[in-house]
Amino acid sequence: MPISGNEGDTVCVDTEISDPVRAPCRNAQYGCTEIVDYTKRKEHEDVCLCSPCACPLRKCHFIGSSTQLSEHFSSKHWDSGRRFQYNSPLPVTLNKNEACLVLQAEKDGILFLLSKGTESIGHTVMITCISPSSSKEQYLYDIVSERGNSCLRLKSYTNNYPGRIEGSPPVDFLLVPYGFLNSTGKLDLEMCIWNSTDIGAD
Repeated sequence: MPISGNEGDTVCVDTEISDPVRAPCRNAQYGCTEIVDYTKRKEHEDVCLCSPCACPLRKCHFIGSSTQLSEHFSSKHWDSGRRFQYNSPLPVTLNKNEACLVLQAEKDGILFLLSKGTESIGHTVMITCISPSSSKEQYLYDIVSERGNSCLRLKSYTNNYPGRIEGSPPVDFLLVPYGFLNSTGKLDLEMCIWNSTDIGAD
């Protein structure tokens, strides 16, 4: 560190550099307890499992960790979604103007989103897990649409998104032609989500 003496003279004094500054993760308000080095903060926050997720209901502005969101949905919106059991087929119906259905697992409260998009020849249908995009957790799911002797089926793994998905589906989806809709324009489906610990089991 330079210290000025007489005019024109500069004296250098060695100063000890302290350890890198440590600070709480910016997701502390959502439950993260990590104290990280400033130089590694972005690296940690990119994979932090307490990254905020948004309530998928349009009129709700709640934001919290996936755990906080699960508790919020259970207490505030218990009548706005469908509870389901892993590894068990579930019949669902999406009304003509219904773009999504929130699904909550009875076992652990994890939230999933069954999304319906509209294309020129039919509807796209997919399931995502509402959790930080950095989460490595994946769930195997199955969606079936039937009409008479015809059957359409998608078997895939969930991708993780921190809320609703807007626009065209960015991952695997099932395209259900309009001819598969029932007489009132509703979309009848059967779906199943497997617990990630049971993936690979028959």
